[in-house]
Formats: sequence, C-alpha cells, structure tokens
Amino acid sequence: MNNCIESSKIISHLRSSRFVSSLKIITIDEVFSRSILRLRCNLLPSSYHLDIRLIQTENETIYSYQLFTDHPLVRWDNAPHFPAIKTFPHHYHNLKREVEASPLKGLIFEDLNYVLENIKNLLISNEI
Repeated sequence: MNNCIESSKIISHLRSSRFVSSLKIITIDEVFSRSILRLRCNLLPSSYHLDIRLIQTENETIYSYQLFTDHPLVRWDNAPHFPAIKTFPHHYHNLKREVEASPLKGLIFEDLNYVLENIKNLLISNEI
C-alpha cells in the first residue's frame, strides 16, 4: 500500500470547491511509514467549519471528518469503538448525537466527495 496521502491533490480538490471558502493546513507530516494530514476548511455559510484528519499507514487509512460551528455537529470516522455497527469500523455521528452506519470506506477522494455533498445537503435542508 502507498503510505502517501497525496496532500497536494486533496488541498487542490478542496480549494476548487465553491463550498469551501478558505482552508488552513494544520499538519502535514510525511515520513517513510506513514502520512498525516490535518486541515480546517471554512465553509459557506461562514459559520460552518470542516476539520479533516487523515492518517495513512502501510495497512490502513484512519480518518475523521467533523462539521462544527462553535460546537461539533456531525462526524464521520473509523475509530474502532462501535463494533455492533454493520459498517464497522466506519460510522457516522449524526445531529442527534446517535451513531449509525456509514458508507465511507477509507478511500480518501470518494469519502471526501461524499462528506462534502452530505454537508451541503444538511445545510440546504436547514436541518442544522
């Protein structure tokens, strides 16, 4: 497995989104055995932010995508602490603070597109 997250491609992809107003690189740390990328995206409308945390190792991609304002709203991640979820370890923390199955698979670009689209839909629907 390639341990490179391809940080520059992810950053370019986010910057090209009309939904992302600005992006702050918090951490880029790439060594032989793993890569770490942490970003904060300011979204439109400006009161919303998306924190992205990615770790790529030889064996796995560990991720967290969290939408927040002044407090957390929703999060997709694959921390292995909900083994009863059918998509274990992938899960979603919804607006009701419940944990449910997630279609994310640790495929960074597919997951990122899904997360951005779902956040847009949440904002358009006025659920938040």
